[in-house]
Amino acid sequence: MRNTKAQVSAKAPVRLRDLRSKRKSRLRRFVGFSSLARVIFISNLVGLMILIIGALTLNQFSRGLINAKVENLKSQTRLITNLLGDQATGLGAVAKLDENAARQIMRRIDLPDKARVRLYDKSGILVADSDLLDDSVEVGVLDPIVPEDETIEEKEEWWVRLQNWLDKKVNDLPVYKKHRLSKQRHLERDIKTALLGDTIASEQYENDKLLVAVTMPVKRVQDVQGAVVFETHDVDTILASQRRGLTPIILIAVLASILSSLALTLFIALPVRKLARAAEQVRRSSDKRNAIPDLSGRGDEIGDLSVVLRDMTEGLYNRIDDIANFAADVAHEIKNPLTSLRSASETLRIAKSKDDRDRMLDIIEKDVSRMTRLITDISKASRMDAALAKESAEPLDLRQFLDDMADLYNHTFKQDGLKVLVEPPDDGDEEEPLIVRALENSLGQVIRNLIDNALTFSPKGEAASVRLKAVR
Repeated sequence: MRNTKAQVSAKAPVRLRDLRSKRKSRLRRFVGFSSLARVIFISNLVGLMILIIGALTLNQFSRGLINAKVENLKSQTRLITNLLGDQATGLGAVAKLDENAARQIMRRIDLPDKARVRLYDKSGILVADSDLLDDSVEVGVLDPIVPEDETIEEKEEWWVRLQNWLDKKVNDLPVYKKHRLSKQRHLERDIKTALLGDTIASEQYENDKLLVAVTMPVKRVQDVQGAVVFETHDVDTILASQRRGLTPIILIAVLASILSSLALTLFIALPVRKLARAAEQVRRSSDKRNAIPDLSGRGDEIGDLSVVLRDMTEGLYNRIDDIANFAADVAHEIKNPLTSLRSASETLRIAKSKDDRDRMLDIIEKDVSRMTRLITDISKASRMDAALAKESAEPLDLRQFLDDMADLYNHTFKQDGLKVLVEPPDDGDEEEPLIVRALENSLGQVIRNLIDNALTFSPKGEAASVRLKAVR
């Protein structure tokens, strides 16, 4: 038998051993590199990263802001062009753009930061520029004087640097590059279009800088005298401010997701890995009956799993013990007739009379018959064991089952003075059902064997009494 097992083990596929070795190495990995831990971290971070990217891009907000800016600039540009058309095109019948009056009007316009207004005449030549006309003086505290070899570096908060880095990475994506290329500014073309009487209002890009520009004709009635270009560069600043305001919230969300992943790893991945390692120890060794940790105190599914694994391990070891005891009993039972056979065969060799030889042959025949019955019983027990493993237990009223069994024997062996009694449990109502989970046929066979054995070994000619007692 040992040789056969060795041959089977030698024929095991190399791939199976490789898979087992890989599995063992995975069990020894740190929790941060385990498969379950990776799944926990990735599942928690993917959804969060989608929200973060959406918040960083702010597509919906930026689109609404740009549209609002376009409408606002159109309204302001319309007011400017109407004012120029009424007060800077002369008073005669023939309209002509008065450049000095136009400059005076534009000088009085109060523009917000990062806004610029330019006026072009009918020939497309620049007449006035708000950046050149601005004669306001800013009053403030000057920066400290430092030597030429020293420079003062402005320190930004780390999340601001992080936000700037993320902005650069997002803007470098192909989809945004393609969008910027399609929206590149063509100022001369817009001016020519406005001089033809049309208005151009849209978002535009100068290289990578976003601006909102409106180019509108200056008219006196229907006569176009020039074009006004009103543009603002504050959209990027507003969006960057919004994103910087979201950065601390995003970092808190990332921290919460990481802590949640760590908690799931500690309370799920680590206990599962612990159970897996314990199961591996049980598989490797025959004396690790209590290797499975008891996690029933958790009160969750992993605790239930540990209880089931412990019960399963206990059952397996009990089964191994039963097999060992059964093998020892079989060896003992076979050893007795074999000893008798050996003794009878040795005696047969030296027997001189026919009677002695016949008596030895009778002994050998009885021992062979005994071994045949023993092997038959072992075969039946093995088949019954296999059948029990395949069947599933069902609820059974043990009280009614025993009563029916007793009635059968009392009716069948009434003339022999047999009496089978069923005693109820000491603590319980006699009419109360006693429900157990059992295999009805197998249990009936066991009880019949017990009763038959009692009848077999009862003295001849005396009434036999068998008591069946249900114990809770």
